[in-house]
Amino acid sequence: MEQNGILGCTAAPLLGADGQVLGVLDVSGDPRCIQSQTVGLVRMAAQMIEYRMALDNRPAQTELLRFARDPALLGSHREALLWIRNETIVGANRAAMRVLGMTFEQLRGRFVDDLFCSLPSTDRDRFELCLQPWLARPGRSASWASGWVGGKSRRPDGVSTAAEERLPQKHPAAVSEPPIIWDAQRDALVERARRVLDCGIPVLILGESGTGKEVFARRVHQASQRRQGPFVPVNCAAVPEGLIEAELFGYEEGAFTGARRKGQPGLIRQAHGGVLFLDEIGDMPLPMQARLLRVLQDHEVKALGGGRQQPVDFVLMCATHCDLQNMAAQGSFRTDLYYRLQHFTAALPALREQSDARIRVEELLQSMLPSRRLRLSPQARDALLAYAWPGNWRQLIATTQTLLALAEPGSCIELADLPEAIRRDWHSRHATPSTAAAAPRASGARHDAAGDAPPPMALRALTESAIQAAISSCSGNISQAARLLGVHRSTLYRHVLPNRKPR
Repeated sequence: MEQNGILGCTAAPLLGADGQVLGVLDVSGDPRCIQSQTVGLVRMAAQMIEYRMALDNRPAQTELLRFARDPALLGSHREALLWIRNETIVGANRAAMRVLGMTFEQLRGRFVDDLFCSLPSTDRDRFELCLQPWLARPGRSASWASGWVGGKSRRPDGVSTAAEERLPQKHPAAVSEPPIIWDAQRDALVERARRVLDCGIPVLILGESGTGKEVFARRVHQASQRRQGPFVPVNCAAVPEGLIEAELFGYEEGAFTGARRKGQPGLIRQAHGGVLFLDEIGDMPLPMQARLLRVLQDHEVKALGGGRQQPVDFVLMCATHCDLQNMAAQGSFRTDLYYRLQHFTAALPALREQSDARIRVEELLQSMLPSRRLRLSPQARDALLAYAWPGNWRQLIATTQTLLALAEPGSCIELADLPEAIRRDWHSRHATPSTAAAAPRASGARHDAAGDAPPPMALRALTESAIQAAISSCSGNISQAARLLGVHRSTLYRHVLPNRKPR
């Protein structure tokens, strides 16, 4: 130390979940070169290291509560973390102490319900929207957007703690499962798919966008004999065509310009011992379909630029909203791959096609609204229950979460607070003959007779009209328009790009 006395240093402590100092991050050098920004950089680096260490080394058999004053901070090193065992706080990070205004000694041993109930109402209302329980499986987490309901964390899937503890330590993944109301029919379908998967047979999941295809696939994986292996999801529509081969099959060093120095194993090899889930497989390019078929037949994969086949052991699950049989007949999907995948098909019905759809929507509303002590007016409730939900569960959940975010705690949500499409649908169903006749005149329509109706439109024209209306209302923002329609952005691009005129 005496020899280094000429150096200047900037340091920040690294704290563990128990408040103890684990180490110190130090930056030393010529004091003339140390800038004022160094202190802030070291402090931020220390916080990021603490955050990563906290997630990687959390105590076993605990629940991890992640929350923040701003939902945008969730998932960053600035979010607050509390470790809970038997409803009692056993650990906290520095952000939690700062947000709650307490030291670790004040937090340790407190009941979590008492802690949040004792907060000022302004803080509690803010946290209720951000609190997300994360069950601390050894090396693996699962999260769900349930909010803080009556001071108790809730799991919609009912997985037992004993089953959670059997999950592996080597495949950490944070999975956010939407609060889809699961029924006995889907449970039976999960069980059938599980039996097929355990025999090494691919599972093909069919359903419209937003019906919960990936949620279904994850449940099958968790129920299967491969639950201790990884679940590797790949959205074939989201990966650019020029990169999907490298993403799936991996590449060796120097395989192409811009390749990583040590190469990349690829997602297929990452799924070794578990499940590879290919979402939107109907959008996979034909050359990739041929390579995938070869991997399924030989159980070996060769990386780009590599000369040696690597054995792989995984079971394939696929999902699509397309009619693969029709695509195979038209030549846009390989026939041999289609027959390889269609051994077992799980068709998920659209929300509007379920006989108890109103009950399902009601159950979801009842599970989410109490977290903000919100009520629905009779008109708003009727509009939500009767709406067809073309975006299915995704649109329903997104709409409900938006209502939760915009409504004041303890208020009543009125019909006027609902999205325009839902209000329009409600008014069309409750329009009297006089208002129906007056509507065209009030809007400047060209129909003179009260009973005139616009001519029926083809389904394609109706779809394009709805897309253009959504894009216009979002000022050309494709991402916002996709959320408004309840579809994936790539789905919207497939409709927009072919019709876009060159400049």
